[in-house]
Amino acid sequence: MRNRAVPFQKSLLFNLTSGVLLLGVILLVTSLIVTERTVKRLSGALTNQVIATTDARIMGFFGPVQAAIEISAERAINGEFQQFPLQDLDRYFTPLIERLPQLSSVMYAHENGDEYMLLKSAGRWQSRLTRPEAWGAREDWREWSAKDDPRPIQQRELSYDARQRPWHQGALQLLAELGEDAPIRERIYWTRPYKFFTTQEPGLTLSLAQRTHTGQVIVLGFDILLADISRFTSNLEEGRDGKVFVLRGKPDSPQGMLVVGVPADERFTDEATMINYVLSRPAELGGPLASFVSDALETHPTLPGSPVEFTHQSESWWGEITRSGLRTSDDIWIGAVVPEEQLLEALPDSGLIIIVTTGAVLLLAMLRALWLSRRYAAPLQQLTDNGNRMQRLNFEPVKPVKSNIKEIRHLSATLERMRAALQTFSAAREDLRVALSIHNMLLPSALPELSRLDIQVWHEPSEAVGGEFYDAIPLDGNDEPEAVLFGLFKFPGNGVAAAIQGAQLRAALRSGVHESQDLPALAARLESFARKDLTGFGPLGAWLLKIEKGGQSISALGAGMDPLLLRHGQTIEKIPAAADPLSLGVSMDTPQPVSLELSPGDILVIGLDGIVDALDETRRQYGLAGLERALEELGTGTAEDLITRVRRDLEQYTSGPGGDRTLLVIQARY
Repeated sequence: MRNRAVPFQKSLLFNLTSGVLLLGVILLVTSLIVTERTVKRLSGALTNQVIATTDARIMGFFGPVQAAIEISAERAINGEFQQFPLQDLDRYFTPLIERLPQLSSVMYAHENGDEYMLLKSAGRWQSRLTRPEAWGAREDWREWSAKDDPRPIQQRELSYDARQRPWHQGALQLLAELGEDAPIRERIYWTRPYKFFTTQEPGLTLSLAQRTHTGQVIVLGFDILLADISRFTSNLEEGRDGKVFVLRGKPDSPQGMLVVGVPADERFTDEATMINYVLSRPAELGGPLASFVSDALETHPTLPGSPVEFTHQSESWWGEITRSGLRTSDDIWIGAVVPEEQLLEALPDSGLIIIVTTGAVLLLAMLRALWLSRRYAAPLQQLTDNGNRMQRLNFEPVKPVKSNIKEIRHLSATLERMRAALQTFSAAREDLRVALSIHNMLLPSALPELSRLDIQVWHEPSEAVGGEFYDAIPLDGNDEPEAVLFGLFKFPGNGVAAAIQGAQLRAALRSGVHESQDLPALAARLESFARKDLTGFGPLGAWLLKIEKGGQSISALGAGMDPLLLRHGQTIEKIPAAADPLSLGVSMDTPQPVSLELSPGDILVIGLDGIVDALDETRRQYGLAGLERALEELGTGTAEDLITRVRRDLEQYTSGPGGDRTLLVIQARY
């Protein structure tokens, strides 16, 4: 059943009032949903800032270490540590660890497993050197506490091979995957967090494989303590009872996630206890973090980046987890949880406010609808009438629409511009259609055939129908003409005027051929006709070619045109035209023809301005150089092959529509 049309006034009144009423009902019914979303937004607002702060702290925690490993790599590239000089290595890396307390130890190794390690633990320093291929299980080591302490080298047995360590293997694998030209920071490998073997403190290792100037591949490894992150997060609280934490792993596998930064808890006032919980599973910590992981993460796979509700001890909580900006081999996640009760304290009771507001807005909407319907109806109806006139292809001017509404004025002006544009377009399209029809009538329906020549012409008029055209006139003969006269012309202008002028020139050319086949006489006749009989006619460029029946002898006369190209074997010769065109409004000297002899396989090419002057995006011309290049690449191809190649070149070369395109190709058959 078709919908019954209603007046604009009734439609506006009904829709505004019913819309406000429906909105009020929806607000009342969905107030709980709105409250829940508000709580979600509040949760996001509360957690975003502390998550961002924590993330910045983590970035600041790891950033100096990344910078240090890059600087150390530059030193190693120059071969400074090539022979493992313990004194130099200790002297370089000791201040580095002192400046970066998050560093536990530094490793410098070669691809063959030789390794130097510097470790600071409990206020004492240890450095060791292992060479598994040369020494087996032996290691050289020394220990000291102050700068002036003696450092005698001692030996002991240690079953250790750096090549078996994940930091060594991961760095070499990353170097092989990314290549040596990749930026150093992209080639830094991050191990998963784990407890260090020597100190049993939680941390991870940053390693980098680098080729030195001697061709040796070295691997640097920096062990990083994670205790500082937990010291920071355990002192953060979101509001009264909220918690902040840092995890590593993947949210879609929550049982595999480990705690990197513990949340605030009275148990963690003792640092030893806090460190003991680092790298444990959230379930082992208990509290809201354990509930968040077991409830929210397992039931909301799309959780990262948005707050989600979960239950802890029969109370509603909200939590959010976001990937850290730190890009490591194992994802780092920062999260926060907050009880819903804390969020609801800031929300007023919205039920009564919604009822009162809906009633007041409904009354105002009814009054406003009555006023607006009267104000808009008349000008809109006039705009509709104007649109209907254009639909009927009536583009005559109409009475302007009067209204003080800015949008209606703009719509009226737009409609008027559309009317004027359509009127102009309609007239212009008709002119172009007529011009194209006349232009096509100028062209020969078929090319004369000569047994020893392959003659091909490509002509494509532009959208504006410019002043390029050609003609081919058989001279005498029956089955095969005694000779063929080709004329290729260019002159300024486009549209109907250019098409009419082209028709007049064609008529002058054909009538002149019947009087004389002499090219200079024919050129003089065309020059005189264009100068005397075509009002306002600009310069006329032309190539006139007379081809004898045998096909080998060609007379060519050109004026105001680009040179024709003649390829003999692998040599391309340029035959220039007279510099001056045939008609500049004054009488001029008639140019003289040149005689050309074609041997089997020779190719003669004439391209008019639409091809030679074609521009690419940088405003560079295709030029004669483009035609010469096409001729060189043609090889033993045919005249038709050359036209196909040039057309393809222009499609790829030009950046937009150009002028008429005309190309004549004559090839002597083998």
